[in-house]
Amino acid sequence: MKCVSAQRGLSLVEVMVALALAMILTLGLTQIFVANSQSFRMAEASSRVQETGRLATGFLAREIRNADYWGCLRDLTNLNSTLNDDSAFNVDALMRGLDVEDGVGAGGSDRLALGGVNGNSDIEVTFQPSQQAANLRVNESESFNDGDIVIVTNCKNGDVFEITDVKDANEVVVHNAGSSTGGVGNSTQKLSTNYNDDPNGARVFRPRSQRFYLQDNGGRRELVTDGVNVFGNLSGTGTYSSAVALLEDVQDFQVQLGVDSNGDDRVDSWEDSDGTAAQADSAIAIRYSLLIRSPDDNVTDGGVSYCYPGWLDCESDLTLLTQVAATDTFFYRVYTTTTSLRNRIGGG
Repeated sequence: MKCVSAQRGLSLVEVMVALALAMILTLGLTQIFVANSQSFRMAEASSRVQETGRLATGFLAREIRNADYWGCLRDLTNLNSTLNDDSAFNVDALMRGLDVEDGVGAGGSDRLALGGVNGNSDIEVTFQPSQQAANLRVNESESFNDGDIVIVTNCKNGDVFEITDVKDANEVVVHNAGSSTGGVGNSTQKLSTNYNDDPNGARVFRPRSQRFYLQDNGGRRELVTDGVNVFGNLSGTGTYSSAVALLEDVQDFQVQLGVDSNGDDRVDSWEDSDGTAAQADSAIAIRYSLLIRSPDDNVTDGGVSYCYPGWLDCESDLTLLTQVAATDTFFYRVYTTTTSLRNRIGGG
């Protein structure tokens, strides 16, 4: 009969070797997981930043291209205002196609204002009793309200006034002189011309003045828009409406004007805004740079460097690199675009 040898367990050395191998394997798997997780966060941050940059530049480019459109009226020197100049609202601002204010937004960012009218109009003037009359008969008055600010033009002349009454039964809008409750009011009812004299007739448009700038909101910075209220059925006609957020995590917004100094439809110089109407009125293009930040922190290993605004030559002058604080581990990207004002090129 054979004797079965005694069973023996693992030695201490074998156990330690096995534990060491298991630990090495666990650390390797953990490192792979952390690396993949970091790569995923970076990819997601890059995607979110790219989407915000694409939407912001696309939206602003569309608005800039359409700015300074006043229907068929090409020369704004023939656009007259009957609105009260002593109102709380700056009437001249409503009649500007472009304005840039330097450093007035959050973090020293710029503010861009674009004006004009809201596209083509189907509202035609069918009869005007006289140049001094306070009535205009139109083909459709139901879309108007008391207190609306409108522009009437026959392509050669134009007038901005506030509607003081709407008579839908007769398809008539009234623009009497006097103050307006909650609005701007008219200083006179007399218009600059008789709109019956033009065989092509005249049309009524709604003006608009839209501003774009940055503001801080609960620790995040966002691109917002507001505009002049030209609707009488809303409160505060002639004042700026409350800001509406467009996109979050836009950290900076800088604007330069492409000035055409000799009228040849070419940009002669790129200039920061000096706040004058003369400079803004001679601009035919705008270039703007947006600094976009990732929504979440802990994306990068440390503070990153970026060249901002995008038109700086940071490769030649490294001192122009803007350094983000080392404690900031957000992901940043700069988007810079140039857009022409098509209504100012080639006569409009």
